[in-house]
Amino acid sequence: MNVNRRRVLLAGVSVAALGATQAHAQAKVIAVGVSLPLTGPGAATGITTQRTLERGVELINAEGIQIGPDRYTLKLSFYDNKYVPAEAVTIVEKMLADGTRFLISLGSGNSVPVVAKTTAVKALQMSYASGKAHLTSPDFPLSFRVAPTNETAYAVYPWLRATYKDVQKTGHMNPSDEAGFTESEDRRMIAEKNGFTNVANEYFKRGSTDFYPVATRLVNAKPDLIDFGGTIGRDQSLGCKALRELGYKGKIMLGYSDAKSFVEVAGADAAEGTLLFDTLVDPQNAQQKELQDWWLKKYGPPFPTFAYSAWDTPFILAMGLKKAQSTDPVKIAEALRGAKWDGLYGPEAFGMKSVYGIDTSITRAIPIAVIKGGKPVQLTTVPWPADV
Repeated sequence: MNVNRRRVLLAGVSVAALGATQAHAQAKVIAVGVSLPLTGPGAATGITTQRTLERGVELINAEGIQIGPDRYTLKLSFYDNKYVPAEAVTIVEKMLADGTRFLISLGSGNSVPVVAKTTAVKALQMSYASGKAHLTSPDFPLSFRVAPTNETAYAVYPWLRATYKDVQKTGHMNPSDEAGFTESEDRRMIAEKNGFTNVANEYFKRGSTDFYPVATRLVNAKPDLIDFGGTIGRDQSLGCKALRELGYKGKIMLGYSDAKSFVEVAGADAAEGTLLFDTLVDPQNAQQKELQDWWLKKYGPPFPTFAYSAWDTPFILAMGLKKAQSTDPVKIAEALRGAKWDGLYGPEAFGMKSVYGIDTSITRAIPIAVIKGGKPVQLTTVPWPADV
């Protein structure tokens, strides 16, 4: 079985019944708008996401998506929101006015401000974003979160409790925006439920260049571990560098990271020992290796670890189209809520109704890496907790 066919089957898009003439018939096009930061502090993650989505859609379109007698392909249009919420709102308003009814969005600050707008016109929104009831709730039945964000804490904090007995006190550093507030609230709550004592909770303006005031307050609180929560991109590196220069010797934990960029800016010494949640460094199965091999052949090293997190999204959309046998976003959302499938990480599902009141948040295993010798090294994979 070739790579393309295996990928498409993974998404639930069966083409076995197609004859040769049908398979190559003129396909109808489904427009998908993608709002993500291609410049600014989140650019590295945004560019990785763009390239990954393009590859996934290339594989899907090679076979097409059969809905009744019609064959469909996906067409991605990318828009740079610069991680500025006002830019994201303008972008999405234009998409919706142009008739686009499928949206992929990167960043809580770019996803939360538009979910009421996408819901109002019954557009399907798939977000890589932190969020609670303001993004994920029965009020927004077409809003799906396709990468674990603040929810990773449900898996990671029990693992921390069992693995690092010397960690008793936690500090938290987050951007002063929707993502940061959400991440801080959840992570502090989950840390306490797992027996940790929260001793500091600091915020900074995303894109800041001076992290020393925040870092000083964190260091003075003497936490054993500092959780960077919703901090992304260059902010991670500068925050880590400031903490180490001020003498902080404890553990630092962060996610949503391009490990190479993080180490380059923070410096290998400052980054040493940093824990990276939801970060897959080394391929654990054939599908992950195929993605890594393709990337290295096309773009060269290093392979950006966030590509793994972004990979499943277009295949999930293709699966929803096939399951619903419809291009209606409402019917597709109905087919996806509570769905289970085999993805890049193995068994995956849309769940968490016990937390959010609706099964629209992705759940799957959470890989964890650590920086050693200036490079990320795979540490473990934490299974999704059965009670969440």
